[in-house]
Amino acid sequence: MLDAAVDPAVGFQSLEMMWLDDPLLRAAVLSPRIGGIAAGLLGVGQVRLYHDNALSKEPGAGRTPWHFDAHHFPLASADVLTAWIPLQPTPREMGPLAFARGADTWRLVEDVEFDKHGTTYDRGVSEAFRAHEVDVEDGPFAAGEMSFHSAHCFHTAAANRTTAPRTVLATTYFADGVRVVDAPTMVSGDWRKFIPGAEPGAVVASEHNPLI
Repeated sequence: MLDAAVDPAVGFQSLEMMWLDDPLLRAAVLSPRIGGIAAGLLGVGQVRLYHDNALSKEPGAGRTPWHFDAHHFPLASADVLTAWIPLQPTPREMGPLAFARGADTWRLVEDVEFDKHGTTYDRGVSEAFRAHEVDVEDGPFAAGEMSFHSAHCFHTAAANRTTAPRTVLATTYFADGVRVVDAPTMVSGDWRKFIPGAEPGAVVASEHNPLI
């Protein structure tokens, strides 16, 4: 089930909130078409932006460990998903995003203790998925293709074995009306940068979280 985990920070670059300064990225991030697909998949009338994330996996960068996004978003709802938009054709050799099939697959690893810095979590998830024969979708992306994954969808990515960077725009949306969790954790990262002014328990509707 893909190759062994390595430190994902090696050869991996990430820039967030670029839509605030770049007109081209703003047009993509605030695209009514993409936002409409996100709302349709969530089954809600409108979505808001959580943040954009421009990702570059450099040549030779290793595998991204298994993870899911829900505990990185301090949002009190499961109605959160991310659009993953490769900016070039992405064959398997480049390490496209790969998904564990099944809407409830995350429940198989609820008891695996999260490890933010080590590899024990990735190993535990991999072992559980193997034991339950979880199917993994790791197909290539053609130019113009994109994917959407929910905040509870486990995903990973193989190493980039090509000579070109694998560049991606990942944009996260959530249902309008969602509130901040009562007790955000350190795992959520610099969440106040993405939803400025929103306090625990409050509805998220800042100027950085426009309706799409």
